[in-house]
Amino acid sequence: MLPLRSEARTRRFPAATAALVLLCLAAFAVELRLGARLPALLAEHALVPARVLGPDPLGVGPFRLLAATAVSMFLHAGWLHLGGNLLFLWVFGGPVEGALGARRHLALYFLSGLAAAAAHLAMSPRSGLPMVGASGAIAGLLAAYLVLYPRARISGVSMLGFFAWWSRTPAWLYLPFWALLQLVSALLARPDAGGIAWWAHLGGFLAGAPLLLLLRPRRARR
Repeated sequence: MLPLRSEARTRRFPAATAALVLLCLAAFAVELRLGARLPALLAEHALVPARVLGPDPLGVGPFRLLAATAVSMFLHAGWLHLGGNLLFLWVFGGPVEGALGARRHLALYFLSGLAAAAAHLAMSPRSGLPMVGASGAIAGLLAAYLVLYPRARISGVSMLGFFAWWSRTPAWLYLPFWALLQLVSALLARPDAGGIAWWAHLGGFLAGAPLLLLLRPRRARR
């Protein structure tokens, strides 16, 4: 199912989520302007496992590693990649921001992105391809949403071949099934091959719930 709307609503406009959306759009606009120069810049500044884990890790240290992860978190491989990520970010990020507040929401997003990058490095250490996309960070928001709103229904378009229909699925069913698909896809994919960074999705998702419990305001935890 392609999610389009969440039953979990917030009283305030999700400003931090909107800012993340705009940053991803701005980064993609820069990618389009770079054109043929983009691959060289990605190889230099994005997260490339073989370079990060090589004999001279980034040439500097942890700061450069964090910078490469942050750069990768806002870049996308195409319109479909960008559109899918921003759709998930908007549908699930707003309710999570409503529960956490803007600052904690951003912390959850970036820390989930770091966990996703760590999972990708661990499972594809020899890959010479740059990892790009906000999927891992967004996966952390999905896990947080599942903990916060397990009974909320997610509305969207379900598809089977040429057939499509509108459906409403509870989060406790939809999001674990999404995570299971990521796991199956990761197990079937060839290590160090290009394409989707399935293990990054799983790393971000697994980090989301613990990070939520850590970042959630004390009153809300009680």
